[in-house]
Amino acid sequence: MNRWIGRLSLQNKLFLSIVVVIVLASVIGYLFINYTVGEAFSSFTVRSFTMQDRILLQVVVAYYNRTGSFDGLVEFLEQSTREVPVLLVDPDGQVVYPTDVELPHRGLSEDELRRGQAIVLPDGERWTLVPYQVNPERAELERAFLRRIRRSLWLAGIATACAGLLISILLRRQVTRPLRRLDSATRRIAEGNLNERLDISSSDEFGRLASSFNEMAESLEASERTKKRMIADVAHELRTPIAAVRSALEGLRDGLIEPTEETFTALHNRILLLTRLVGDLHQLALADAGQLSIHRSPCSLEEVVSGIVEAIGAQAEDAGLTMISSIPGAIPRLDADPQRVEQILLNLLANAIRHTPAGGVIRIFAERSGDDTMVSVCDTGPGLAPSDLPHVFDRFYRADPARTSSGERPSPDAVGAGLGLPIAKALVEAHGGRIWAENALDGGACFRFTLPIAATTA
Repeated sequence: MNRWIGRLSLQNKLFLSIVVVIVLASVIGYLFINYTVGEAFSSFTVRSFTMQDRILLQVVVAYYNRTGSFDGLVEFLEQSTREVPVLLVDPDGQVVYPTDVELPHRGLSEDELRRGQAIVLPDGERWTLVPYQVNPERAELERAFLRRIRRSLWLAGIATACAGLLISILLRRQVTRPLRRLDSATRRIAEGNLNERLDISSSDEFGRLASSFNEMAESLEASERTKKRMIADVAHELRTPIAAVRSALEGLRDGLIEPTEETFTALHNRILLLTRLVGDLHQLALADAGQLSIHRSPCSLEEVVSGIVEAIGAQAEDAGLTMISSIPGAIPRLDADPQRVEQILLNLLANAIRHTPAGGVIRIFAERSGDDTMVSVCDTGPGLAPSDLPHVFDRFYRADPARTSSGERPSPDAVGAGLGLPIAKALVEAHGGRIWAENALDGGACFRFTLPIAATTA
């Protein structure tokens, strides 16, 4: 049974459920109403005497008081112009009126006699007037009435069932149509058609489901676009240095390029560029998987910055830049991985050096911000265009060419693959901090990030 039901479609299950409910409701309603009407009718017919019955009882008693017996009472009652709806039972329990009533053994049970009205004569005899309908064989009028009631119940049940079936068909279509559309859209999504969307025509559960489906489809489409763009960007970034290395090696092999120190230095730089690109991609892959290795320990931000300034100071001087660090001694120790903090700062400084013209200044400073320390790297370059601010941490994104010292797009060797800032963002977020970019009031761009303070110094 369960296996058979499991093979049915949702709309057939819904239709079958409604049909079963309608049938059960109709049958139970018929039985209940029929029983209730029958009981009410019987209760009505066997109730205590009505006013008319009481008058009849007074007539019978008066007749006995005047004649002293019931000898002529039966003839008196049978001469009545209307049927008297009572049974006159003698002290022996035998029905003496009406004479043509069909009763088993011409007698009534004790239970039926208790429902009647007793007439106790002066000599102690006990006669009883019993409503006629106490007879198990109901009168034809009562039977006709009950037949009409049952017929009406059957007609009402059939009409209700038909209306319920019609409503169930409409309801089944109304409920299953959105599900069928969702199923078709899901199949098309699975086939690769990621621009599939559902029309939202209601605000109920199906409307919210369609909205969630559209959001999911948009997310999948955006992820697919990002993946394709990333693959294209990676291929482009790898193609340029590889082509340069290949050309140089072929030139050396064919004797077209002399094996000088400058040639080998250029080849070495391109190999380093490829190595750095592969390493950056690996870092981002670890960040996406949530597997960036972070070894937290209380560390001094001043010591980290001092080491970085000493390491890249010569590179900044060669570019004609001035690097200034301002880390107050009151800045508490960080709860961070010092090597990762150094990597964050190196990426931000490399970006600043790349986009600051000669004679510019790069400043590194920090300040307390609640339970965190905010570190800023600011330059005196042309700053960021408003359209670039939301995307500076996107992978393979490069700002407008105006954000360079010459106003022209630098070569890939000088610019890199556009992965430094995304890596810095991933490392900051792995520490539980946040990073953002903004333009300074006096010109230039500022990259700021926060890192948590060590618990021992908080």
